[in-house]
Amino acid sequence: MAGAPRRRAAGALRRGGLRAALPRPRLRRPRSHRGIRDRRTVAPARGRAWRGGARMTLAVPWALLLLIPLGLLVARELRARRASPALVVADLGSWRAAAGWSLRVRLRSVPIIIRALAIALVILAFARPRQGLTMTSIPDEGIDVVVAVDVSTSMTSPLAGSRNTRLQAAQAVVTNFVNSLAGGRVGLVIFQSRALTLSPLTADLAAIRSRVSTLSPGLLDDGTAIGLGLSEAVTLAKDSPAKSRVVVLLTDGENNAGSITPLQAARVAQALGVRVYTIGFLVADDSGADSRTLTLIAETTGGRSYNAQTQSDLAAAYGDISSLERSKLDERRFTTFREFAPWIAAAAVGMLAMDGLLRSTWLRTQP
Repeated sequence: MAGAPRRRAAGALRRGGLRAALPRPRLRRPRSHRGIRDRRTVAPARGRAWRGGARMTLAVPWALLLLIPLGLLVARELRARRASPALVVADLGSWRAAAGWSLRVRLRSVPIIIRALAIALVILAFARPRQGLTMTSIPDEGIDVVVAVDVSTSMTSPLAGSRNTRLQAAQAVVTNFVNSLAGGRVGLVIFQSRALTLSPLTADLAAIRSRVSTLSPGLLDDGTAIGLGLSEAVTLAKDSPAKSRVVVLLTDGENNAGSITPLQAARVAQALGVRVYTIGFLVADDSGADSRTLTLIAETTGGRSYNAQTQSDLAAAYGDISSLERSKLDERRFTTFREFAPWIAAAAVGMLAMDGLLRSTWLRTQP
Protein backbone atom coordinates (compact mmCIF):
# COMPACT_ATOMS: atom_id res chain seq x y z
CA MET A 1 0.00 0.00 0.00
CA ALA A 2 2.86 2.33 0.82
CA GLY A 3 4.27 1.96 -2.66
CA ALA A 4 1.09 3.19 -4.38
CA PRO A 5 1.89 6.93 -3.97
CA ARG A 6 5.37 6.32 -5.28
CA ARG A 7 4.05 4.51 -8.34
CA ARG A 8 1.57 7.36 -9.05
CA ALA A 9 4.35 9.92 -8.74
CA ALA A 10 6.57 7.94 -11.08
CA GLY A 11 3.77 7.65 -13.63
CA ALA A 12 3.12 11.39 -13.40
CA LEU A 13 6.77 12.09 -14.07
CA ARG A 14 6.62 9.96 -17.18
CA ARG A 15 3.41 11.65 -18.42
CA GLY A 16 3.81 15.33 -17.59
CA GLY A 17 7.07 15.98 -15.91
CA LEU A 18 7.87 17.44 -12.51
CA ARG A 19 5.10 20.10 -12.50
CA ALA A 20 2.39 17.47 -12.90
CA ALA A 21 3.88 15.38 -10.11
CA LEU A 22 3.87 18.19 -7.55
CA PRO A 23 0.66 18.68 -5.53
CA ARG A 24 -1.37 21.68 -6.64
CA PRO A 25 -1.96 24.38 -4.05
CA ARG A 26 -5.55 24.85 -2.95
CA LEU A 27 -6.94 28.22 -3.98
CA ARG A 28 -9.34 29.86 -1.58
CA ARG A 29 -11.92 32.38 -2.56
CA PRO A 30 -11.34 35.65 -0.73
CA ARG A 31 -13.89 36.36 1.91
CA SER A 32 -16.18 39.27 1.36
CA HIS A 33 -15.64 41.73 4.16
CA ARG A 34 -18.85 43.41 5.05
CA GLY A 35 -17.57 45.86 7.60
CA ILE A 36 -18.35 49.52 7.93
CA ARG A 37 -15.28 50.61 5.98
CA ASP A 38 -16.30 48.51 2.97
CA ARG A 39 -19.75 50.01 3.00
CA ARG A 40 -18.24 53.48 3.00
CA THR A 41 -16.03 52.49 0.06
CA VAL A 42 -18.99 51.17 -1.90
CA ALA A 43 -21.17 54.18 -1.19
CA PRO A 44 -18.94 57.22 -0.52
CA ALA A 45 -21.67 59.63 -1.60
CA ARG A 46 -23.71 58.87 1.50
CA GLY A 47 -20.73 59.72 3.73
CA ARG A 48 -20.21 63.00 1.95
CA ALA A 49 -23.87 63.83 2.25
CA TRP A 50 -23.80 63.19 6.00
CA ARG A 51 -20.65 65.22 6.57
CA GLY A 52 -22.01 68.08 4.55
CA GLY A 53 -25.60 67.85 5.65
CA ALA A 54 -27.44 69.53 8.50
CA ARG A 55 -26.83 68.23 12.00
CA MET A 56 -29.32 67.48 14.72
CA THR A 57 -29.15 69.79 17.74
CA LEU A 58 -31.12 70.34 20.94
CA ALA A 59 -32.50 73.76 21.76
CA VAL A 60 -32.80 72.91 25.49
CA PRO A 61 -30.21 70.17 26.05
CA TRP A 62 -30.28 70.38 29.86
CA ALA A 63 -33.86 69.02 29.79
CA LEU A 64 -32.41 65.55 29.18
CA LEU A 65 -31.16 65.57 32.78
CA LEU A 66 -34.77 64.88 33.79
CA LEU A 67 -34.37 61.40 32.33
CA ILE A 68 -32.11 60.44 35.25
CA PRO A 69 -34.74 60.71 38.03
CA LEU A 70 -37.30 59.17 35.68
CA GLY A 71 -35.11 56.10 35.21
CA LEU A 72 -34.55 55.80 38.96
CA LEU A 73 -38.28 55.99 39.66
CA VAL A 74 -39.09 53.33 37.07
CA ALA A 75 -36.41 51.00 38.41
CA ARG A 76 -37.67 51.50 41.95
CA GLU A 77 -41.27 50.78 40.93
CA LEU A 78 -40.36 47.60 39.07
CA ARG A 79 -38.21 46.37 41.94
CA ALA A 80 -40.99 47.08 44.44
CA ARG A 81 -43.49 45.09 42.40
CA ARG A 82 -41.23 42.07 42.36
CA ALA A 83 -40.05 42.22 45.99
CA SER A 84 -43.21 43.11 47.92
CA PRO A 85 -46.14 40.68 47.33
CA ALA A 86 -49.60 41.87 48.16
CA LEU A 87 -50.46 38.59 50.04
CA VAL A 88 -48.20 35.98 51.65
CA VAL A 89 -49.32 32.35 51.17
CA ALA A 90 -47.61 28.99 51.69
CA ASP A 91 -48.50 27.43 48.34
CA LEU A 92 -48.95 29.37 45.08
CA GLY A 93 -50.22 26.39 43.11
CA SER A 94 -53.90 27.04 43.66
CA TRP A 95 -53.47 30.78 43.14
CA ARG A 96 -51.66 30.27 39.86
CA ALA A 97 -54.31 27.82 38.72
CA ALA A 98 -57.02 30.33 39.62
CA ALA A 99 -55.25 33.16 37.87
CA GLY A 100 -54.35 30.98 34.93
CA TRP A 101 -50.77 32.40 35.02
CA SER A 102 -51.57 33.78 31.61
CA LEU A 103 -49.74 36.31 29.45
CA ARG A 104 -51.64 39.10 31.19
CA VAL A 105 -50.05 38.17 34.48
CA ARG A 106 -46.59 38.04 32.94
CA LEU A 107 -47.06 41.46 31.30
CA ARG A 108 -48.46 43.25 34.33
CA SER A 109 -45.43 45.63 34.33
CA VAL A 110 -46.03 46.77 30.75
CA PRO A 111 -48.19 49.80 31.74
CA ILE A 112 -45.37 51.14 33.90
CA ILE A 113 -42.91 50.83 31.02
CA ILE A 114 -45.33 52.46 28.58
CA ARG A 115 -45.92 55.39 30.93
CA ALA A 116 -42.18 55.78 31.49
CA LEU A 117 -41.54 55.84 27.75
CA ALA A 118 -44.32 58.40 27.28
CA ILE A 119 -42.81 60.65 29.95
CA ALA A 120 -39.37 60.19 28.39
CA LEU A 121 -40.78 61.31 25.04
CA VAL A 122 -42.33 64.37 26.70
CA ILE A 123 -38.92 65.25 28.16
CA LEU A 124 -37.29 64.75 24.76
CA ALA A 125 -39.92 66.98 23.15
CA PHE A 126 -39.19 69.64 25.78
CA ALA A 127 -35.50 69.47 24.79
CA ARG A 128 -36.64 70.40 21.26
CA PRO A 129 -34.53 68.30 18.88
CA ARG A 130 -34.20 70.13 15.60
CA GLN A 131 -32.30 70.03 12.35
CA GLY A 132 -30.72 73.14 10.89
CA LEU A 133 -31.68 73.75 7.28
CA THR A 134 -30.42 77.18 6.19
CA MET A 135 -28.40 79.96 7.78
CA THR A 136 -28.66 83.67 6.95
CA SER A 137 -26.23 86.34 8.14
CA ILE A 138 -27.07 90.05 8.12
CA PRO A 139 -25.11 93.03 9.45
CA ASP A 140 -26.07 94.06 12.97
CA GLU A 141 -27.63 97.54 13.20
CA GLY A 142 -26.21 98.69 9.81
CA ILE A 143 -23.82 101.45 8.86
CA ASP A 144 -24.40 105.17 8.31
CA VAL A 145 -21.91 107.11 6.19
CA VAL A 146 -21.83 110.82 5.42
CA VAL A 147 -19.79 111.68 2.34
CA ALA A 148 -18.32 115.20 2.41
CA VAL A 149 -16.92 116.39 -0.94
CA ASP A 150 -14.91 119.52 -1.69
CA VAL A 151 -16.46 121.20 -4.76
CA SER A 152 -14.21 124.24 -4.91
CA THR A 153 -13.00 125.45 -8.33
CA SER A 154 -9.62 123.74 -7.83
CA MET A 155 -11.46 120.40 -8.07
CA THR A 156 -12.04 121.15 -11.78
CA SER A 157 -8.31 120.84 -12.48
CA PRO A 158 -7.23 117.81 -14.54
CA LEU A 159 -6.33 114.71 -12.60
CA ALA A 160 -2.83 113.33 -13.03
CA GLY A 161 -2.73 110.60 -15.66
CA SER A 162 -6.37 111.08 -16.68
CA ARG A 163 -8.57 113.20 -18.90
CA ASN A 164 -11.06 113.59 -16.09
CA THR A 165 -10.99 116.40 -13.60
CA ARG A 166 -10.57 115.73 -9.91
CA LEU A 167 -14.27 116.26 -9.36
CA GLN A 168 -15.25 113.88 -12.17
CA ALA A 169 -12.96 111.20 -10.75
CA ALA A 170 -14.45 111.79 -7.31
CA GLN A 171 -17.99 111.44 -8.71
CA ALA A 172 -17.20 108.09 -10.35
CA VAL A 173 -15.46 106.67 -7.29
CA VAL A 174 -18.04 107.96 -4.80
CA THR A 175 -20.82 106.38 -6.89
CA ASN A 176 -19.12 102.97 -6.64
CA PHE A 177 -18.52 103.56 -2.94
CA VAL A 178 -22.22 104.24 -2.39
CA ASN A 179 -23.09 101.03 -4.23
CA SER A 180 -20.92 99.06 -1.78
CA LEU A 181 -22.95 100.34 1.18
CA ALA A 182 -26.13 98.39 0.43
CA GLY A 183 -28.02 97.81 3.66
CA GLY A 184 -26.82 101.07 5.22
CA ARG A 185 -27.69 104.73 4.90
CA VAL A 186 -25.73 107.48 3.16
CA GLY A 187 -25.78 111.27 3.49
CA LEU A 188 -24.12 113.85 1.22
CA VAL A 189 -22.48 117.17 2.14
CA ILE A 190 -20.58 119.58 -0.13
CA PHE A 191 -18.41 122.48 0.92
CA GLN A 192 -16.63 125.48 -0.53
CA SER A 193 -16.49 128.64 1.60
CA ARG A 194 -19.55 127.26 3.39
CA ALA A 195 -21.07 123.82 3.81
CA LEU A 196 -24.36 122.56 2.40
CA THR A 197 -26.28 119.33 3.03
CA LEU A 198 -27.47 117.88 -0.29
CA SER A 199 -29.05 114.79 1.27
CA PRO A 200 -29.69 113.65 4.83
CA LEU A 201 -29.02 110.05 5.79
CA THR A 202 -31.16 107.84 3.59
CA ALA A 203 -31.33 104.23 2.45
CA ASP A 204 -32.34 105.41 -1.03
CA LEU A 205 -28.95 104.93 -2.62
CA ALA A 206 -30.30 105.73 -6.08
CA ALA A 207 -31.16 109.24 -4.88
CA ILE A 208 -27.63 109.65 -3.49
CA ARG A 209 -26.11 108.54 -6.79
CA SER A 210 -28.28 111.05 -8.61
CA ARG A 211 -27.10 113.87 -6.33
CA VAL A 212 -23.47 112.86 -6.75
CA SER A 213 -23.77 113.02 -10.54
CA THR A 214 -24.84 116.68 -10.34
CA LEU A 215 -21.95 117.92 -8.19
CA SER A 216 -20.28 121.05 -9.54
CA PRO A 217 -18.73 124.29 -8.27
CA GLY A 218 -20.81 127.45 -8.12
CA LEU A 219 -23.51 126.52 -5.61
CA LEU A 220 -21.55 128.35 -2.91
CA ASP A 221 -18.91 131.05 -2.78
CA ASP A 222 -15.51 129.72 -3.64
CA GLY A 223 -13.12 128.63 -0.91
CA THR A 224 -12.18 125.53 1.08
CA ALA A 225 -13.88 125.41 4.48
CA ILE A 226 -12.77 121.95 5.62
CA GLY A 227 -13.77 122.65 9.21
CA LEU A 228 -17.30 123.71 8.23
CA GLY A 229 -17.72 120.76 5.86
CA LEU A 230 -16.62 118.30 8.55
CA SER A 231 -18.82 119.95 11.16
CA GLU A 232 -21.86 119.74 8.86
CA ALA A 233 -21.20 116.04 8.16
CA VAL A 234 -20.75 115.24 11.87
CA THR A 235 -24.05 116.98 12.61
CA LEU A 236 -25.79 114.60 10.20
CA ALA A 237 -24.15 111.52 11.72
CA LYS A 238 -24.41 112.36 15.43
CA ASP A 239 -28.05 111.31 15.89
CA SER A 240 -27.75 108.10 13.90
CA PRO A 241 -28.76 104.91 15.79
CA ALA A 242 -26.40 102.81 13.65
CA LYS A 243 -23.53 100.97 15.25
CA SER A 244 -21.02 102.37 12.76
CA ARG A 245 -21.17 106.13 12.13
CA VAL A 246 -18.65 107.40 9.63
CA VAL A 247 -17.70 110.58 7.76
CA VAL A 248 -15.58 110.33 4.60
CA LEU A 249 -14.10 113.70 3.69
CA LEU A 250 -12.47 114.41 0.31
CA THR A 251 -10.56 117.61 -0.47
CA ASP A 252 -7.71 118.88 -2.62
CA GLY A 253 -6.74 121.99 -0.69
CA GLU A 254 -6.04 123.63 2.64
CA ASN A 255 -8.59 125.10 5.00
CA ASN A 256 -8.88 128.79 4.07
CA ALA A 257 -12.45 129.72 5.02
CA GLY A 258 -15.02 129.27 7.76
CA SER A 259 -15.16 130.00 11.47
CA ILE A 260 -14.47 126.39 12.57
CA THR A 261 -11.03 124.88 12.18
CA PRO A 262 -10.64 121.28 11.00
CA LEU A 263 -9.17 120.16 14.35
CA GLN A 264 -12.05 121.73 16.28
CA ALA A 265 -14.53 119.80 14.14
CA ALA A 266 -12.43 116.63 14.62
CA ARG A 267 -12.60 116.96 18.41
CA VAL A 268 -16.38 117.32 18.20
CA ALA A 269 -16.55 114.16 16.06
CA GLN A 270 -14.40 112.33 18.60
CA ALA A 271 -16.70 113.36 21.44
CA LEU A 272 -19.75 112.16 19.51
CA GLY A 273 -18.20 108.81 18.54
CA VAL A 274 -18.04 109.54 14.80
CA ARG A 275 -15.05 108.17 12.88
CA VAL A 276 -13.62 110.35 10.14
CA TYR A 277 -11.71 109.08 7.13
CA THR A 278 -9.90 111.73 5.10
CA ILE A 279 -8.75 111.56 1.48
CA GLY A 280 -6.49 114.26 0.08
CA PHE A 281 -5.60 114.90 -3.55
CA LEU A 282 -1.84 115.44 -3.83
CA VAL A 283 -0.47 117.46 -6.74
CA ALA A 284 3.04 118.40 -7.81
CA ASP A 285 2.81 122.09 -6.85
CA ASP A 286 1.94 123.60 -3.49
CA SER A 287 -1.80 123.67 -4.19
CA GLY A 288 -2.38 120.12 -2.94
CA ALA A 289 -4.23 119.00 0.15
CA ASP A 290 -2.88 119.68 3.62
CA SER A 291 -1.97 116.05 4.34
CA ARG A 292 -0.72 116.83 7.85
CA THR A 293 -4.05 118.33 8.92
CA LEU A 294 -6.01 115.52 7.28
CA THR A 295 -3.89 112.94 9.12
CA LEU A 296 -4.51 114.68 12.46
CA ILE A 297 -8.27 114.66 11.79
CA ALA A 298 -8.25 110.93 11.11
CA GLU A 299 -6.03 110.07 14.08
CA THR A 300 -8.16 112.17 16.45
CA THR A 301 -11.38 110.37 15.51
CA GLY A 302 -10.02 106.83 15.09
CA GLY A 303 -10.17 106.80 11.31
CA ARG A 304 -7.51 106.72 8.61
CA SER A 305 -6.01 109.18 6.19
CA TYR A 306 -5.33 108.50 2.52
CA ASN A 307 -3.46 110.37 -0.18
CA ALA A 308 -4.49 110.05 -3.82
CA GLN A 309 -2.86 111.22 -7.02
CA THR A 310 -4.79 109.16 -9.55
CA GLN A 311 -8.32 107.85 -9.88
CA SER A 312 -7.12 104.34 -9.05
CA ASP A 313 -5.59 105.66 -5.81
CA LEU A 314 -8.90 107.28 -5.01
CA ALA A 315 -10.82 104.07 -5.73
CA ALA A 316 -8.42 102.06 -3.56
CA ALA A 317 -8.93 104.48 -0.67
CA TYR A 318 -12.73 104.30 -0.82
CA GLY A 319 -12.61 100.51 -1.21
CA ASP A 320 -10.42 100.19 1.87
CA ILE A 321 -12.78 102.37 3.88
CA SER A 322 -15.76 100.25 2.86
CA SER A 323 -13.96 97.03 3.86
CA LEU A 324 -12.83 98.46 7.20
CA GLU A 325 -16.29 99.61 8.19
CA ARG A 326 -17.96 96.36 7.12
CA SER A 327 -15.48 94.39 9.21
CA LYS A 328 -16.38 96.41 12.31
CA LEU A 329 -20.01 95.32 12.10
CA ASP A 330 -21.21 92.28 13.99
CA GLU A 331 -23.45 89.80 12.23
CA ARG A 332 -26.71 88.33 13.35
CA ARG A 333 -27.24 84.79 12.19
CA PHE A 334 -30.66 83.32 11.65
CA THR A 335 -31.02 79.59 11.15
CA THR A 336 -34.12 77.91 9.78
CA PHE A 337 -34.82 74.74 11.74
CA ARG A 338 -36.99 71.69 11.25
CA GLU A 339 -38.57 71.02 14.64
CA PHE A 340 -39.29 67.44 15.71
CA ALA A 341 -40.88 68.25 19.08
CA PRO A 342 -44.50 68.16 17.80
CA TRP A 343 -44.03 64.66 16.36
CA ILE A 344 -42.39 63.40 19.54
CA ALA A 345 -45.14 64.92 21.68
CA ALA A 346 -47.76 63.26 19.48
CA ALA A 347 -46.02 59.91 19.99
CA ALA A 348 -46.07 60.49 23.76
CA VAL A 349 -49.81 61.20 23.67
CA GLY A 350 -50.34 58.03 21.65
CA MET A 351 -48.42 55.94 24.20
CA LEU A 352 -50.42 57.44 27.08
CA ALA A 353 -53.62 56.59 25.23
CA MET A 354 -52.34 53.03 24.72
CA ASP A 355 -51.53 52.78 28.44
CA GLY A 356 -55.02 53.90 29.39
CA LEU A 357 -56.61 51.48 26.96
CA LEU A 358 -54.59 48.50 28.21
CA ARG A 359 -55.19 49.34 31.87
CA SER A 360 -58.93 49.61 31.34
CA THR A 361 -59.29 46.45 29.23
CA TRP A 362 -56.77 43.65 28.83
CA LEU A 363 -54.37 44.51 31.68
CA ARG A 364 -56.83 45.85 34.21
CA THR A 365 -56.15 44.73 37.78
CA GLN A 366 -59.69 45.00 39.14
CA PRO A 367 -62.91 43.53 37.71
